[in-house]
Amino acid sequence: MLVKWVNWRTGLVIGAIAIWAMTQIPGFGTPEVHNSNAPFNFVLVDPRPSVDDWPWWQGTDHRNVANTKNFPTQWSSSDHEGWHVQLPGNGNASPCLWGNQLFLPVLDTDHQRLTLICLQRDTGRFVWQTMLHQGSFSRLTDKASNALSSPACDGQNVFTVSNDQGKLWVTAVEMTGRVAWQREVGPYHSNEGYQSSPVLFKSLVIVNADQSNGSFLAAVHRQTGEIIWRIKRPNGTSFGTPIVATISERPQLVIGGAGGVTSYDPTNGKVIWKCVTSAARVANTIAFDQEHVFVTCMRPNPEVVCIAANGHGDVTKSHIFWRLPKIGSNRTSPIFYDGFLYVLGDEGRLSCIQPATGKIEWSRQLEGSFIASPVIASPFLVCANETGSTFFVRTAGTSTPVITNAIPDGIVATPIIAGDSIFFRTNGQLHRVVALNPQPVVERPKDSKRRY
Repeated sequence: MLVKWVNWRTGLVIGAIAIWAMTQIPGFGTPEVHNSNAPFNFVLVDPRPSVDDWPWWQGTDHRNVANTKNFPTQWSSSDHEGWHVQLPGNGNASPCLWGNQLFLPVLDTDHQRLTLICLQRDTGRFVWQTMLHQGSFSRLTDKASNALSSPACDGQNVFTVSNDQGKLWVTAVEMTGRVAWQREVGPYHSNEGYQSSPVLFKSLVIVNADQSNGSFLAAVHRQTGEIIWRIKRPNGTSFGTPIVATISERPQLVIGGAGGVTSYDPTNGKVIWKCVTSAARVANTIAFDQEHVFVTCMRPNPEVVCIAANGHGDVTKSHIFWRLPKIGSNRTSPIFYDGFLYVLGDEGRLSCIQPATGKIEWSRQLEGSFIASPVIASPFLVCANETGSTFFVRTAGTSTPVITNAIPDGIVATPIIAGDSIFFRTNGQLHRVVALNPQPVVERPKDSKRRY
């Protein structure tokens, strides 16, 4: 009898160990799906936003670069041209903009409702509010929310990704506010909320789900919600949003996560190349030029890595162009613009880097801490800190930053810049700041002061 009891106990321990070991396998519990050649994966017309739209995270070309030169550079926190509205809930997602419609998710914690709201761009008037989920949203860590993922719009539908009761959902909402479809794409667990944003590529809505166990990357058809492909990802809690761009003359879906950077074929999810890095966590979006990608992290050590994007397979030993230690960022995304790479650290250190060599051209300390990523509005980098102060830094880097008055409630969401306006989302409000009788920016020779 004693022998049987010992064997039973030993078997239980071995079984527990086996279950734990299986959960460490990338994508455990989330089966892969490969339907890229299925008949229901029919082709849709590519979205065609105008130059004054901001249709998804980081703008039309995924670079966080505004397509305007007529934007406000000075305003008052209590009195500025434009409008501001009180939102019916909280959240830190950036809005998206298509035509005269602004879209953003909000969470009403009192009534446990996650909704998508639509406002008029010109007036801030509420147009509609659509329920996405209602239930028991778990309490998250500080500065986290269940309304962190920025929506994407193709001109017909607005796509949102949300985490509700341990499942990841993609929802398509028509421009009139009616839910077109809603699809569960897999299990998801995080005490920091779901922070990645959806990416559109041809007929697909692509979402990333990096988590401690069961990580995956999935693509659904943007008209029907059918899962076209879903592939396993290495386990590790990260929150980066993928980018889709033509790099090294081929479409690539690139994302940084725990332990490295991976490039996928966006049509089917097959790995093109992967590169091992020291990152334990990535919560930002990579930057890229025509031939390289740039990834930055803070954990376990700050670092910026440049990788040539023309490889195949494991390129760790062959395609790392340079590594730059001691600078980096966790949440804020780097920007490549006009031949230079810009990295804003969470603690406010802004660095301009030569992408060919990794040499730091200049570096300066901005006041405060940062979660919102910088946005390019030529000739400035626009950087908003957590207290709401906004810094305008010339991309040339030769001038003293311009600081505007703070927006009330502070800024965590990355602002968007479109047409003549900057849109700031605070925890409880949305502000539109408009350029008023804009004049060309003039700078006196050998003088750090600016006139507008």
